[in-house]
Amino acid sequence: MERLPRWADHALAQAPAGHRQIVSPFAHWYVIRRRHHRHRDRSRRGQGLGASSLARTCSLIQRPLELLAWLVGQGIALADLNQPALDRWLSQGKRHRGDIRQFLQWAHRHKMTRDLNVPKCRVEQPSVFIEDDERLQQLRRRVHDETIPLPARVVGSLVLLLGLQISKILRLTTEDVSVDGSTMRLHLNGHYVELPPRMSTLVRQRLEQAEAAWENNRSASTTPWLFPGHNPARPLCLQLIQLQLRKRDLKGLAGRNTARLALAANVPASILAEVTGTSVNNATRWATLAKRDWTGYISSRRIGG
Repeated sequence: MERLPRWADHALAQAPAGHRQIVSPFAHWYVIRRRHHRHRDRSRRGQGLGASSLARTCSLIQRPLELLAWLVGQGIALADLNQPALDRWLSQGKRHRGDIRQFLQWAHRHKMTRDLNVPKCRVEQPSVFIEDDERLQQLRRRVHDETIPLPARVVGSLVLLLGLQISKILRLTTEDVSVDGSTMRLHLNGHYVELPPRMSTLVRQRLEQAEAAWENNRSASTTPWLFPGHNPARPLCLQLIQLQLRKRDLKGLAGRNTARLALAANVPASILAEVTGTSVNNATRWATLAKRDWTGYISSRRIGG
């Protein structure tokens, strides 16, 4: 978040002066300002903004510049942009062009363009799964296989156990782990989730290492990350964990989808949303999917099958 204004200035500097004059107030006073407020509110609740949220923030700024450059090539002024021309631009690009919606709404309020419609992208259903027996087999391997680096074992196990995103796991701190004798609990968005005994042992090992690292690097970091990176001020790199799992043929997305489907079948959508950090709407879709008979579908989409 701290680097976002500088990134926006750099992106805007590459654009023609006229485009920069239009997009700069939208980028700084609308997009970044709102993201800062959201980041502040989430920080108060002990949450952070994930990589996907920051990527979309960048897209909200990039898409107007992309549209304005296309309009120049078409000989169309922003004020003259009509629905057929917008539809043509949307159809010629990738799905992320739909992020232009917020800019066009903002531009319309400021009387820069007419009222235009950007269709909402249809949310696609998850399409990759593994069979539940394979998920449990992979979970046992991650818990017991000491040839896998400990951070990857813990992260991968939490993905398969609770259906969490890797990026959210990496933002856990040592304060999110509660120890009560042999019982370990994770604090996830206001909920304490008790871990199974073998998983508790694994998390305890990670906690001890993280606390030792925090004592050694306290002057370099204000956050006691459960998974500190090479730079103690930041959590471990997402790509590093993904690479370590892929090298051992441990399937992240498919396993997470299967775990989340199993969780959605056993808890209310509101709890699923809070525990996994997803939106209520997304959790409701998972709950709806969990009511279907997926046996044949999962077998047909089985990874490597």
